[in-house]
Amino acid sequence: MRKYFPMLLFALGLLVVGWVAAVHAINNPMVLGVCLLIAVVYLLGGADLLRYRKATVNLQTALDALQDTPADLAHWLQSLDVSLRAAVRLRVAGERVALPAPTLPAYLSGVLVLLGMLGTLLGMMVTLRGTGIALESASDLQAIRDSLAAPVKGLGYAFGTSIAGIASSAVLGVLTALCRRQRLFAARALDTAIAGPLQVFTRDHRQEGTWQLLHNQSALLPTLVERLQTLADAIERRDAAAHAQQAERQQAFLDRNEAAYLQLAERVQQS
Repeated sequence: MRKYFPMLLFALGLLVVGWVAAVHAINNPMVLGVCLLIAVVYLLGGADLLRYRKATVNLQTALDALQDTPADLAHWLQSLDVSLRAAVRLRVAGERVALPAPTLPAYLSGVLVLLGMLGTLLGMMVTLRGTGIALESASDLQAIRDSLAAPVKGLGYAFGTSIAGIASSAVLGVLTALCRRQRLFAARALDTAIAGPLQVFTRDHRQEGTWQLLHNQSALLPTLVERLQTLADAIERRDAAAHAQQAERQQAFLDRNEAAYLQLAERVQQS
């Protein structure tokens, strides 16, 4: 019932417009033209609400299917309606942006009332004109009564356009409210998903990850300093050992050279 109620309500409004056109347009063609204009405006508003409702249902379906965190936010946004992608992306990023609302049906609701009043005013003008002509041409009371019967009936026909305009405007307003209510529920579901599977794509989560990384780095800094000190001590010990080895080798080299020179000097002296 919740699924088909908007369609039944829309059909009821269209039925009222058709009933007014069928009942009153036979005797007054002007009523038929106004009713056709009201029907066209009413269908335009209904088509816009249908697109709006399809976009909302698409968002709800995507959120219901979102069990785990998607691998890529852009790929998930491609499954949404074009009219919702930018707003949903900003809301996931952390911006408090409202989802798009239907604007054309709200304007068309006022237009429908104005069209109904316009038809009524035109009918009243025709009725008053006919009444004036009837009063001028009538000579006795019975003739006046007979001549006023047709203009008074025409006045009733004229008020039929107001009925059609007000009824269609009321139905379009109720449908707009229902669509806004459905979009509100979808927005709440989106906020729930942002706090759940989509949280990794939010600005707060990225900032929290950055602060956590900095905290971990600051916690590892004493260990790093200690390891650097240990490395410096090891390098210093290695340099000291290498210097001692080099000094020993130089001393051994000098001792060998001195022995060789002494032996050469003895041989030279013997010679």
